[in-house]
Amino acid sequence: MRLATSTRLAVNIDHIATIREARKAREPEPVAAAILAELAGALGITVHLRGDRRHIKDRDVE
Repeated sequence: MRLATSTRLAVNIDHIATIREARKAREPEPVAAAILAELAGALGITVHLRGDRRHIKDRDVE
C-alpha cells in the first residue's frame, strides 16, 4: 500500500533582498514578497540571516 504524499513549498526571499541592496533602494520589499508567497500557498518562508546583515535586515524578519 502506497501512502499519498503532497508537495510542500517554502520560498526563499534572499534574492529579493539582494536586488534591493544592489539597487540601493527600498524596493523590492522582501516582506511583501513573503506575504504574496504565503497567499499563493507557500507553507514556509526561508531567509539566511548573515552576521553582517548585508541583504536581509533585522526588520525583514521581525
